[in-house]
Amino acid sequence: MRQVNFTDLVKTPLNDILQGLGDSKKVKTVKTTDTIAHLTGKMECFKIRTMPVLDARTGRLVGVVSLVDVAKVLTPRNTKLPIEYLSEKGFDMTQLHDANKEMGKKTVGEVFNFDLKPAFIVWTEVLEEAIKKLIHRDENKRRNRTLVILDAGDRVVGTFSYVDALRIIRDGAIPAFLNDRTANDVLTSKVVTLTQTDYLEDATFTFGGGLFTHIPITTIKNGNIVIGIIDDIAAATLEHELLYEDLHDYPLGQMMTKVSDKNTVKPDCSIKTLIGKFIDGHERPTAILVGEYEGEQFTMAGIISYVDIFKKLLEFIDGLNRDRPE
Repeated sequence: MRQVNFTDLVKTPLNDILQGLGDSKKVKTVKTTDTIAHLTGKMECFKIRTMPVLDARTGRLVGVVSLVDVAKVLTPRNTKLPIEYLSEKGFDMTQLHDANKEMGKKTVGEVFNFDLKPAFIVWTEVLEEAIKKLIHRDENKRRNRTLVILDAGDRVVGTFSYVDALRIIRDGAIPAFLNDRTANDVLTSKVVTLTQTDYLEDATFTFGGGLFTHIPITTIKNGNIVIGIIDDIAAATLEHELLYEDLHDYPLGQMMTKVSDKNTVKPDCSIKTLIGKFIDGHERPTAILVGEYEGEQFTMAGIISYVDIFKKLLEFIDGLNRDRPE
C-alpha cells in the first residue's frame, strides 16, 4: 500500500490499496453446484464469514452466503447447544445430527436463494466509496458487512469487509482521530435491549428487521445494568427449523455472552484502542458496549458499531477538508 496522507488515501482506488487482488490463491469462492459441506468446510478452514457464490456455468457472481445464513440451515460445529434443556423438552439430538448430515449433501444453489443482487464494489472505486457502502443499506435494504470486489470484467478478485476497513483506519488514519477522539465521541446512547428473562423468540423478532447485529442483555426492562450481549449468529443458530419449536422460549440469560473486557470499553477509551476490540482476536464483533464497571457490575452508557466509527471518521475528514486553505 502506498504511504499517503489518510485524507488522500480515502480517495485512492482499492486496487492501489489492497495487496493481492485477483490472486487466484487468495480469492476464495464457491460455485452453486458445490455442496453445503464444501461451503462450510471452506469457511471454517479459511476463517471466512462471507463467501462469494459463482454461477457454476458462467463463473459470474450470483450471491453471497454469510455465517448467519449458514447457521439458519446447518448447526455449526462446536456450537454449545443447550442439550439438557432440549432433553427436558423431549428433543432427540439424533434428529439434528441426521438433518445436518443430509443438509451437507445438498448444493449451495439448492439451499440458498440468490434472487437479490449481491453487494459488490469495483476495484477502481475509492476507499471512501467502499466505506460508505458498508455504512449505508443497499437497494435491497440490507446492511452488508462484506463487499465482493469485482474487476472491470465483473470477475471476482477479492472481498472487502468492515474488519479490512477498520485495519486500514487503525494503521493509517489521522492521529488526532485515533488518539484524541474517544468512545464517548462515537457511542449511540439510545440502545435497544432485552432482559435475561426474555426469550429466544424476542431476540428473533428484534434481529428480524436487520437493524441490529448485537443486543445487550439487562437485568431489568429498559435498565442500563448490562450482564451480557447476544449476536445475530448465536440467535440464528438456535433458530434451526428442528430446534426452534423447543427453543423459542429459551431464556436469553442462558444463551448470552457475558460482559467482559473483550466486548466492553470505558467511555474515555481512544478510538485506536476501540478499533482493536473489533479486529484483534477471533471474535470480531460488530458492536462493543461502552460503560463503567463497579466491581463486577457493568453500567452501560451506550453501544458502538463499526458503522458508528466509519461515520465519525468521514465527518472528521470532511471537517479537515473544510478547514483547508483554498
